[in-house]
Amino acid sequence: MKKWLSCVLALCCAFSAAVLSGCGKKVPDTEETLEVYVLDAGYGVNWCDDLLELFKQQEWVKEKYPNLQVVFTHNNVRSYGSSRLEAGSRSNTIDLLFDIDLNKYNYAGPTGDFEDLTDSVYNSTVPGEGDVKWIDKSTDSYDKSNLYADVTGTLEGDHYYMTSWVDGMVGFLYNETLLNNLNIEVPRTTDQLLKACETIKSTVNNPLNTTENGYCFIQGKENTYWDYLHDIWWAQYEGIENYRNFWNGYDAATHTRSTKIFDQRGKLETLKVYESLLDYNKGYYNPSSSTYNFIQAQTLFLQGKAAFCVNGDWFDNEMRPYAEQIKKENGRIDTIKMMRMPIVSALGEKLGITDDELSAIVDYVDGTTAQEPEFTSTKSIAKNKVINAVREARTVIYSLGPNHNAAIPKYANGKKVAIDFLRFMATDVANEQFIKTTNGVTLPFDYDVKTKNPTLYESLSPLQKSRLDYFASDKYETYTLPSTLSFPLAKYGGLKANVNEYYLSVFAAKGNTTTAQNIIDATKQAWTDSKWRTACNNAGLNV
Repeated sequence: MKKWLSCVLALCCAFSAAVLSGCGKKVPDTEETLEVYVLDAGYGVNWCDDLLELFKQQEWVKEKYPNLQVVFTHNNVRSYGSSRLEAGSRSNTIDLLFDIDLNKYNYAGPTGDFEDLTDSVYNSTVPGEGDVKWIDKSTDSYDKSNLYADVTGTLEGDHYYMTSWVDGMVGFLYNETLLNNLNIEVPRTTDQLLKACETIKSTVNNPLNTTENGYCFIQGKENTYWDYLHDIWWAQYEGIENYRNFWNGYDAATHTRSTKIFDQRGKLETLKVYESLLDYNKGYYNPSSSTYNFIQAQTLFLQGKAAFCVNGDWFDNEMRPYAEQIKKENGRIDTIKMMRMPIVSALGEKLGITDDELSAIVDYVDGTTAQEPEFTSTKSIAKNKVINAVREARTVIYSLGPNHNAAIPKYANGKKVAIDFLRFMATDVANEQFIKTTNGVTLPFDYDVKTKNPTLYESLSPLQKSRLDYFASDKYETYTLPSTLSFPLAKYGGLKANVNEYYLSVFAAKGNTTTAQNIIDATKQAWTDSKWRTACNNAGLNV
């Protein structure tokens, strides 16, 4: 009942905030009124408040909108944004929404409620930055995610109805202090990660005692971050092109669109990694994680109660209120960083090299070592092809960013100023402010803070510096995996990687008997020829 009442109150407050400003004065819904809604999740909402203030200060904005008024609405109700969109032009006055998973609804497209941003935003120039186009400054893989999937084939050219509003990188955070104390190097491969876990377990006493620093991994009960790692390791093994082939329903071996896509070996090898790392009997994963909320789990991680935590670039911002208290209680706070995703060791087997050779190549492509390593592929694969495959695997990133969407209702009275605000977000000044407000989180645009504002970069936490160094590596350009909802087979045909995608809850469960092969077999059995044809038809694809 309390939870229900809090949701009702949140909705009422959000609605009130949308129509009132200042001392209860109603704000007119005009072309110069910008009403913005933000879902308050891990990144908070202060970033938007600060950007709106900065936007109002721009001379070009003052000249174009001399009577500009801004109404800023936010709450943590996941369904609020979609409920306002469903209300439509009858009662929704929000001009610009920053939300999550808007791409799963059918608001985009010629007949939907979202404004077409193709020319007004994507193909426009960045304000104050000469001839630089917005789409050339935005992250390419995010643009691909936001590209409208026209299953009817009636539209000409590319069309965009949403943008992304945060980088949202997900991966392993690690306690550098703890690893250093145990003389453990940061793992570059999944086999090395497994060995690190074996060392941690054998070094500390009673590793299954929650009062000791005996756990390798800890997590909160609410999140499914571990499940996000699946597509990274899968894409590392298969290569980016073949990963995308799966979501397009295309089997490269037979050159057909068929259920043969479920034979991709990368999914099996990825599930084997889960099987090894999360096995309850090994004691690497804290079994009490299912009882912790995310703040409790992340607090224990900061206190050195685990070596690794799968999390994202929002961690610092989320834990900022608790970090000082932890420091007071402990007398210190451990150094937390973000690990570059370890390469799935099965890729080494596929390329005909040992795990040590795979690790050495990772060091080479990272620029950690200057000398090209010596190795010979037992599968007679050319040396440069092996190195290029490892380099590509190292670039793969999973991000929540492609599913953090911004959109403008086409009926919005303030859509012109909303469009200009989205254009403004690509500017260097907006990118810099976003980093300041969020303590290191970044917008999905080409802005290297380390080069453009070294002082700001140096002020950031070790976690954010390590993440930014990954994103802005001069050795390779990172590739953010697109939202699966950008593929018609996933959005309209119901295609998923596996029938059971909750890998953490399966493999970490006490008494689990499900194997990696079981999940693969069940997935193949579920996708009958009839189901496949229906999925393809719904996605506008011929088979």
